[in-house]
Amino acid sequence: MENKLEIYSVSESSLIVYFGKAIDVNLPRDISSYAQQVTHAFPTAILNCTPSYTSLLIEFHPLKLDWLTLQRFISTIKPSLPRNDIAGNTITLPIFYDVSTGPDLTTMAEQLNLPKEQIIEFHHSTLYTVCAIGFAPGFAFLADVPENIRMPRLTEPRKRVPQGSVGIADRQTAVYPQTTPGGWNIIGNCPLQLYDATSPQTSRLKVGDKVQFSPISQREFFELGGTTCLDW
Repeated sequence: MENKLEIYSVSESSLIVYFGKAIDVNLPRDISSYAQQVTHAFPTAILNCTPSYTSLLIEFHPLKLDWLTLQRFISTIKPSLPRNDIAGNTITLPIFYDVSTGPDLTTMAEQLNLPKEQIIEFHHSTLYTVCAIGFAPGFAFLADVPENIRMPRLTEPRKRVPQGSVGIADRQTAVYPQTTPGGWNIIGNCPLQLYDATSPQTSRLKVGDKVQFSPISQREFFELGGTTCLDW
């Protein structure tokens, strides 16, 4: 890893490791590697590892592990060590791109001076990396959106964005795993359930995974359980 690690204490039972200062789709694999190796080295002391775009928050049991020991161990880790499945899986998600499921397609086409069909093509022809999970349970931040279809967040967030909505915010894209408020530009909908609190693996996506979007017809969308939103 070319970036120099920065390690800071957050509390008596947690620390945060910074791997860089800017979004880099190459970082998630290394951050996942560190999380796995720390958990493997201290299985009874590590309580949780929370990765983000550029950092890893590590929470530990202060009676089983001290800050200095953990810091020293982190400094010895090499991301080139065996990672098993850390490189992540490639997951294909079916998306119904349409103004009925993507109310911001028309506005984006006007502001970007691109046909809706081209926006859709640019979006689904890109292979994305899951860089972080957050905002809401199972909400996976994916990067990088092609530069020519990047759009800033809405000036006024919606009070209700339906589950499965596919959004764009600057260089990020995501699928809303639950119905929540949100301010991303919505261009379609994924009929698959991405988050299930009752499942052993609650989220279908994890940091380091690759995501490919695949356009589907309205018929296929409904057959997979999709529904359209009548009131945006």
